[in-house]
Amino acid sequence: MSIHRRAILAAAVALGLAAPSLAQAQSAPRKLTFAHVLEQDHPYHHMALRFAEELKTLDPSLTVQIYPAGQLGDERTLVEGLQTGSVDIATVTSALTANFVPQFRAFSLPFLFRDVDHLFAVMDSEIGDELAKEMEKKGLIKLGYGYGGARDLYTHAPVAKLDDLKGKRVRTMENPAIVATWNKLGAVSTPISWNDVYVSLQQKLVDGGEGTGVSYKSMNFQAVAPHYTRINYIFSWHNLMMAKSTFDSLTPAQQQAVLKAGDIAVRFERKLFLEREEALFKELQKMGVTVHTLKDADAWAERAASVIDAQADKVGGKAWIERIRAVR
Repeated sequence: MSIHRRAILAAAVALGLAAPSLAQAQSAPRKLTFAHVLEQDHPYHHMALRFAEELKTLDPSLTVQIYPAGQLGDERTLVEGLQTGSVDIATVTSALTANFVPQFRAFSLPFLFRDVDHLFAVMDSEIGDELAKEMEKKGLIKLGYGYGGARDLYTHAPVAKLDDLKGKRVRTMENPAIVATWNKLGAVSTPISWNDVYVSLQQKLVDGGEGTGVSYKSMNFQAVAPHYTRINYIFSWHNLMMAKSTFDSLTPAQQQAVLKAGDIAVRFERKLFLEREEALFKELQKMGVTVHTLKDADAWAERAASVIDAQADKVGGKAWIERIRAVR
C-alpha cells in the first residue's frame, strides 16, 4: 500500500472514531435549572411545567429541574444568576428586569396600557423584538413574554376611594415609577422583597401591598390583608429568560428547541392567567375577602398621570411611551 493510500486510510479511521464522540457530545444529557418566586399553584409554575414538557418532547437530551417559591432567591438574585450562569432559566417581572434593562421601565408607568389585548399586542410587536435585543446585551435571552395580571391593591382596612389611601404604607416592588405612583396617590411606598411580603403584612410593618389577584391568592395574602381594591393600574409584563451563557453552550438544534418550547409555554401561560383572572374575584369573595370597586376611579388616574410626565426621561423618553401607546 502506498504512503498516500495509507495516509488516506488513517485519516478515514480517525474521522470514524471522532464522529461518534462528537455526536455523543452534542446529544449528551443536560439538566437545566428553571427558577421563579411564586408558589406551585401559580400560572408561572404551570408555565415552567409546560416548558419542561415541551422541551423534553422536542429534544430528549434536555431536561428541566424547576425551583419554585424563591428557592434560589428573589427576582433580583435570579436575574443576577442568569447573568453569571448559576441559573439557566427564570421568569421575572419587567419591573425588576428594568434594573438591568432600562427600556422595560416604561411598563411600570400607571395606566399605560389600555387593556390586556393592548399589552399582548406590544409584546408581539417590533417593540418586543427590540427589547429582546437589549436583553441579549445584558446576558439574557428572551424565551417569551408572559402575562402577570392586572395590578391592584390589597390592605388590612378598606380602601374604596382615594382619600382612604392617604398615609398608608404600601408594599411595592423596587421600581422608581411604581414607587413614585403610590407616593403620588398619597400612600407611603415601601419596597420589600416578594419573599418577605406575607410576614410584613402579618406583622403590620405595612398596611397593604400592590399586585395581582392571582398572586394575592397564590400567596394566601387574604389571611393577613382581607380587603382587595380593583384598580387595574398596571398590566404586568413578565419575562421568561435564559442565561446567554447557557444558550450559547447549546447546539443549534437545542437552541431552536428551547426557543420553541418557550414560545409555547408563554402562550399557554397567558391563556391560563386570563382564565384564572376571570373566575378569581368570585372565589375570593367566597373565601371572605371584601372586594372593593373604586368610587372615584378617574381621580386615581388623574392623580397618577403626572408620574408619566415626571418619569418620561427616566423610562426611555416620551417618544418611547407614545410608541407603546400607539400599538394596536
